[in-house]
Amino acid sequence: MSFLSYFFPQTILITTSAHNHLIRVNEECGRLKLLVNGSRQSGSYIENLWKKAFRAFSIQSDTLAHSILILGVGGGTVITLLHDYFPDAAMKCVDIDPTILMVAKKYFHVDQIPHTTYVCQDAEVFSKEDKVRKSRYDVIIVDLFSGRHIPEFVVNKEFIASIRSILNRNGILLINYLREREYQKKSDGLLHKLFLLFPEAKDFPIENNRFFYAKHE
Repeated sequence: MSFLSYFFPQTILITTSAHNHLIRVNEECGRLKLLVNGSRQSGSYIENLWKKAFRAFSIQSDTLAHSILILGVGGGTVITLLHDYFPDAAMKCVDIDPTILMVAKKYFHVDQIPHTTYVCQDAEVFSKEDKVRKSRYDVIIVDLFSGRHIPEFVVNKEFIASIRSILNRNGILLINYLREREYQKKSDGLLHKLFLLFPEAKDFPIENNRFFYAKHE
């Protein structure tokens, strides 16, 4: 790590992909951070958001979690956190962008986290195919960001229903969403759909984000 990063951000990588026009890895204060289209996708800020959401929804190490599905890899922050919570759980991690997967593995070493597999595929398509495969998970994380953009299908009832169908009994769904500008109304609609499809649902607004929790019956 560079001593200079404690004074000025050091650029480690700048690249692009078919899905993201600017992918940057910076070193700041001795720690690597991923920025996609100018938006933070990893680092202490993102880590603290997830930790606070876990606490708000009482996600603890004694929560039942043997199998976990993570839709959206980014810099692997939530993957690392979940491994800390559930070190023996098998995690399947899906991202549409092969460049993001490469960056996550090469610079953030997510491929060194035990019991993880990585799939390069569209999350919406993957969830539908997993429904056909009759896959089941104890925890599903939806963390689908491309910079400040979230795919429209995340708030579609059909997508949420597909996710519900691959949750185990008493399984939990966590969605990281936004609540600013056009996402305020969309996030309200998302909460309403979760109430319709799950016996238990709640939200946790923090900063510009809005986390959602739903539990299968």
